Amino acid sequence: MENFFNNTNQQDFTPLETQYDDLKDNYKQIFVEAAESIRSEVNKFKPSNPCTVCTVKDCKIEKKDVFTPYPPNCAYREWQLKILAFLAGDYRQKLKNTYKMMMDKKSEYACSRCGACCRLAASEFSYPQLKQKAMKGDKFASDFVSVFVPFEKEEDAKKVNPEYFQLLNELVEEQKIYYYYCPKLSGNECSDYENRPDVCKDFPHNPLKLLPSSCSFNEWKKSVSRTAMMLKAKVDIIEFYKNKLG
Repeated sequence: MENFFNNTNQQDFTPLETQYDDLKDNYKQIFVEAAESIRSEVNKFKPSNPCTVCTVKDCKIEKKDVFTPYPPNCAYREWQLKILAFLAGDYRQKLKNTYKMMMDKKSEYACSRCGACCRLAASEFSYPQLKQKAMKGDKFASDFVSVFVPFEKEEDAKKVNPEYFQLLNELVEEQKIYYYYCPKLSGNECSDYENRPDVCKDFPHNPLKLLPSSCSFNEWKKSVSRTAMMLKAKVDIIEFYKNKLG
């Protein structure tokens, strides 16, 4: 355990604004790449000139596009159903494997004990909402409310980390954000470290989320950000396919 924690004094901090700009600028191009990649995969199932042997007379369908609303007995509709099965099966498993590799890589990095994630946590849910979700069996919500308590005033949260607070508010202008802190923090040490829940053990949970500048896991985030953005893009595109073809 001696070398488990890095020395924060030797870390190069990444400004939050830079983190956000990098993600935003890169995601547009990556989304296009992801869409083209998926289109290439699903086109492998496309039938070759089925209309030449089709018995349906006076078919009005001219555009043989993947999102054309084909009738149930059409070979192109069978193509769409094969696409849905592929995206929900083999392709989904491939994405799961990529996600696991990305999260496993986090073990190569270590917490620097800056305490930023304990001092200021943000959620789109209020404390009563989180309590309700916990009562319904939501593991993350249950872990969260077991350690975090809400700030009485937003101004108190802002004082903890003004840079992080400001950028979070700018990113979600149309949505209310609720701020929390862990009362078990003593200096930069957790007073109940051995009993900390998974919400603490597994932090950070998503490499696309903004991290405090002092967090040493920013280096992990940099190393997997492109993979994470590609993964998110593919998941979003698959959901679009499901909605359009299902």
